[in-house]
Amino acid sequence: MASESLGISQIGLVARSPEGHAAKGMSIKGNEDLWVEIQAHTFRNWVNEHLRCVNMEVRDLAQDFCDGTRLCALVEVLQKRKLRTNWIKRPINQHQYLENVSAALSAINEDGVKLVNIGK
Repeated sequence: MASESLGISQIGLVARSPEGHAAKGMSIKGNEDLWVEIQAHTFRNWVNEHLRCVNMEVRDLAQDFCDGTRLCALVEVLQKRKLRTNWIKRPINQHQYLENVSAALSAINEDGVKLVNIGK
């Protein structure tokens, strides 16, 4: 099934609204893992909508954000300006990954955005 290749379980499809782009109201208690899956999928889609204009894509949130490049690009797209701190477009080591993530998080903090966690 095509949706399974995108990481959407059958139960995730059941939880979608009739329009197919949002979750139906559902009891979260006892379905926490499902809720996290739905939220992660929805967030990934939202990120990809914004990154499309810079020819980037996220398939795995943890893996694709680890070097900070997509995160920096996303912040620039959302802020509609370049980050104050230059970020490394092709990082080669963990130190450079952390520099990129720090640059993005600093820019987010400067805008007064509060970050929240959706998972474990």
